[in-house]
Amino acid sequence: MLNTSIRGLLIAFLLALILSPARAQAQSAFCSDPGCKATRQTFRELCDYIVANKGSGPSIIRKGKTINAIFIAGYYMRTLVAGYEILGDQRYLDTAIAYGDTLLKDQMPSGYWATGYGPVYFADTGSALGLFIVLYKHVDRERQKRYLDSVQRYVDSLEKDGMLLPNGALGVGWEHTEDGKLNGPIPDKYTISSALTGGEIFTWMYYMTKKDQYRRMAYNSLRWIFTTMRKDGVIPYVLAAYGSSLEKHGDPRNDYQLWDELPYLTAAYVGEGLLSFDIHSDQAAWNAELRKDAKPMVEWLLSTQNANGSWSHPSHEPGCRAVFDLTRTPGIANTLIWYYNHVDKDPRVLSAVKKFDQFLLNPEEAKEFGQLNQGAAFIQGCNDRDTATSLTGYAFSDILVPGISSRW
Repeated sequence: MLNTSIRGLLIAFLLALILSPARAQAQSAFCSDPGCKATRQTFRELCDYIVANKGSGPSIIRKGKTINAIFIAGYYMRTLVAGYEILGDQRYLDTAIAYGDTLLKDQMPSGYWATGYGPVYFADTGSALGLFIVLYKHVDRERQKRYLDSVQRYVDSLEKDGMLLPNGALGVGWEHTEDGKLNGPIPDKYTISSALTGGEIFTWMYYMTKKDQYRRMAYNSLRWIFTTMRKDGVIPYVLAAYGSSLEKHGDPRNDYQLWDELPYLTAAYVGEGLLSFDIHSDQAAWNAELRKDAKPMVEWLLSTQNANGSWSHPSHEPGCRAVFDLTRTPGIANTLIWYYNHVDKDPRVLSAVKKFDQFLLNPEEAKEFGQLNQGAAFIQGCNDRDTATSLTGYAFSDILVPGISSRW
């Protein structure tokens, strides 16, 4: 029989082996290239680009001012956390932890964060706080406590300020911040805040505290979203404050913004909230209901994928808005990977993800898509290039190691 010291050494060794980044080297079925070599190398190059160029977040010049957008920085840093777990480069983790410290410091006395470009939007906040979620297991106890306390203050503020609506939806945010003061509350229901803060952040709060009130809030947010979905699987981009209202009928511009301008963006972000809840909610009945609700959305995504592997339709909107939908689609891959692994191993889903991976690995397609690490030109005043680049990292991580972006 092993003595206590030897047994302890064996347990420590096994734990180190399980948790080591090297565990993530097995070939994934979702890569389009043999052995995932090209996908892995492209992902490594992207992580190196982020460390070299985006370590303090993405800088955007708007109206002569340099700003940092917290939602983009969140996805950049979440990419680096996955990069550390997959590739084992300590620089990636160190950079993400350093930015996490900045995010903690930037929380306002109100409990909220400014987006970086003026308002407070709970959708952007959900994307940013996703960093705390994936970093939590990698940091010391002091930081862990600060992460949880910070998110607790945020969700408490949402409740106190009436931003958790009776139908389950979340409000939009606040129109303006100045010196930490909030002006112009926007309590209108919003699809993306309901997915990212409602579906994802409240699920994490349940995961950490086991308080059913948070799990129920996450469920209600997602359930509300799916009650708005059309029979063909299209989820509307509900944002009445900016001209996209479910209650307004017969207005061509409103209908366009609601149903046709940003359907793939909406599916990607809804998918992120949905998969977080499904994996971590410990509620089989609610998961079964939401999986059934999600099936038409998945069928729509499979049937409308472009020939080159991307999603989105050509837009005639001016300026940055022309690629707003397209550049926010990479998370569709994460959603489909979750669906394949947890709901239905439909070969069409596997094929669609591999096709998207092939699109991302094509240098010309990637550049046209907006990936800065592939030479896409930076457009002053727009954040679409940074958005595409950061979200591509989020997608690549799950393509290489399915589900790694949602391992809490």
